Amino acid sequence: MQTVNQTSEGGMYCTSVKAGERWRDTAATSGSIRAEGALLSTEFSVFGPGEIREHPANSVGEEVVAILEGEFDIDAAGEHYRLVAGEAILIPPREPRRFSCATAKGVLYRAAVLLDANPARSGAASRQPD
Repeated sequence: MQTVNQTSEGGMYCTSVKAGERWRDTAATSGSIRAEGALLSTEFSVFGPGEIREHPANSVGEEVVAILEGEFDIDAAGEHYRLVAGEAILIPPREPRRFSCATAKGVLYRAAVLLDANPARSGAASRQPD
């Protein structure tokens, strides 16, 4: 099993996440590529068959999750969804969430508001108004 490793590049003001060729790699069966700014976290996650990842209540802010490849069972805020590639879900803040891959391989894109937002932690420099 090949694991996808984190890769991001920081410019003066922006951080790019080079995930495309890694999550499309057929040998990559599990792992994540993540970048965090002052207020937002983004992540590409590759799942193997039946792989489950959970996040408890109060650990994640409001989040959008898009299915890029495969099919997932998603439990969030006490509700259950089966989503396929091309679909997305908006999950309210501070709710537990669980992602389970229902196919041989699945890829999620996640973008979440950080609950403990700290501008000093930004992966990219803050741009100041002129």
